[in-house]
Amino acid sequence: MVYDVIIIGAGINGCTSAYFLNKAGLKVALIDKGGIASGGSGAAGAFISPKISKEGVLKEIMETAHLEALKFYTTLFPDYTLQKPLLHITKTLEEGKTLRGFKNETTLNLTSLDENMEILLTDEAKNSESICFSNGAVVDAQGVCHALVEGVDFYQYEVQSLHYEEGVWHVGDLRASHIVLSIGAYEKIIPLPYLTLRGIWGHRIDIQTSTKLPTILHHYVSISPTSRENIMAIGATHNVHYMPTDEEPYDIEEGRKELLEKASKTVNLENIKIVHDYAGLRSGSNDYVPLLGSLVDAQATLSLYPQLQYGRAVTSSAFVNYPNVTMINGSGGYGFVLAPYLASRLKEYLVDKKPLDERLSPARFFARWIKRKK
Repeated sequence: MVYDVIIIGAGINGCTSAYFLNKAGLKVALIDKGGIASGGSGAAGAFISPKISKEGVLKEIMETAHLEALKFYTTLFPDYTLQKPLLHITKTLEEGKTLRGFKNETTLNLTSLDENMEILLTDEAKNSESICFSNGAVVDAQGVCHALVEGVDFYQYEVQSLHYEEGVWHVGDLRASHIVLSIGAYEKIIPLPYLTLRGIWGHRIDIQTSTKLPTILHHYVSISPTSRENIMAIGATHNVHYMPTDEEPYDIEEGRKELLEKASKTVNLENIKIVHDYAGLRSGSNDYVPLLGSLVDAQATLSLYPQLQYGRAVTSSAFVNYPNVTMINGSGGYGFVLAPYLASRLKEYLVDKKPLDERLSPARFFARWIKRKK
């Protein structure tokens, strides 16, 4: 079977990329060994919230991405999106300082704290620095991922290698002129010795509770009503130590306990019943800025420019890239916020021939890797 693009990895980045490219008229195939949103994306809280941070590339990107994501989900996928005000509560004095600076600069619409919400908060939460956004949202992670890929050919199997010949990529029996890699923190399929992604284990629980929340909450964990009646989501806990390859299996019971203990520091929830657990591995870049761009062929580049190993400068535009391969990855805990932003830029790159943002290029890690090798 011949396609314009084969996307490997069916998390939120892969599914959103498939959506934009398919809508642009390209013939798209999507491959994943576990299924649609079977990993970290399916376990995500999928909260559409801004990032409270200091100046920098990520802050600039996130401000735009947040607004684009709100419009994207609420307009195109309203059946999978619940809109509520969003209350963000800081955990430390340092976070409070950052939040005060953010309040002075943000152009986002703010609102006062709902009186019914204030009654439910613990004393610790009430006495911490906070901000309440008028427009927040939470997305049905698995539901929206499946909706995104309607009309896209999906293949469930593990891709272990790629083969490029005469301008065409071979993936098993499939063929395509372009490959998009959105495989999270798992094996990269092609040699990328310079690129290591942070694995972040996520756990979300859906619960039934007699407590009604009028807002979405972010504090020690994220707590939110959902589009399903009487179901609330708590998650996702970040465990940077656990990996699916570990010999010891992940302790679901301990994860539940941790989520509920952290939630109790923020709000008083009554008559709790666990409905479902979701767990999976997300990926974050080591500098916290997401990845979107071509991938450097390290061996070919070093063979062509051996002087790189001795500290000689070579412009990044001269690096040898794998032909027609683009990575979209490394969004960490903001995958559902960043996915529409990144996927729309990917579509502009592949279809409209617009250049990608160099600040997001994976090549930045190749340059740093070379410096460490000197």
